Amino acid sequence: MSQTLQPGSAITSVADRRQLALDRIDELTADADARAARAWRNYYALQILTVALAAITPCLIFLAKDNPKNEILNWLQLFFPALAAVSAGASHIFRWREDGVRCTQLAESIRSEVWKYETRTAGYRPDQSDDQALDQLVTHVDVFNLQSVSRWASAALTETAASAPQASPARAESS
Repeated sequence: MSQTLQPGSAITSVADRRQLALDRIDELTADADARAARAWRNYYALQILTVALAAITPCLIFLAKDNPKNEILNWLQLFFPALAAVSAGASHIFRWREDGVRCTQLAESIRSEVWKYETRTAGYRPDQSDDQALDQLVTHVDVFNLQSVSRWASAALTETAASAPQASPARAESS
């Protein structure tokens, strides 16, 4: 059961804070897993489509060569490579492979951090108070999430900047 903080209220008990944190972590992990699955599915679907369309092209060329008056075959031998190019371009533009890697990495990083927290290893010392360990868990998970968002934004901005027309420096005209 997820708890919602009301404006001006604060959860003070460690058990309530822990539950709130674990609910948020479950939400982040499920979202990252769903995004990764969707990204990988889209990436592989377009890759398979590109290969299939490219593989059909020589067959169509061969058939069109034997039937030069068949306008449908002549048209299809041009249409299928164009679709393959669109499919390959869409796969690159939407960056589904990169999104799949980024989201999978986020989900696994969060799971690893929760595992360390629950087993009190790798920085979550047994002598550390529950409150301190929970603070550390929340901070680390938040850092992972913000880093993932930052990588996504950086990639999106880099791609946008690369596709923008570059202004050439003004040159003084010599007379």
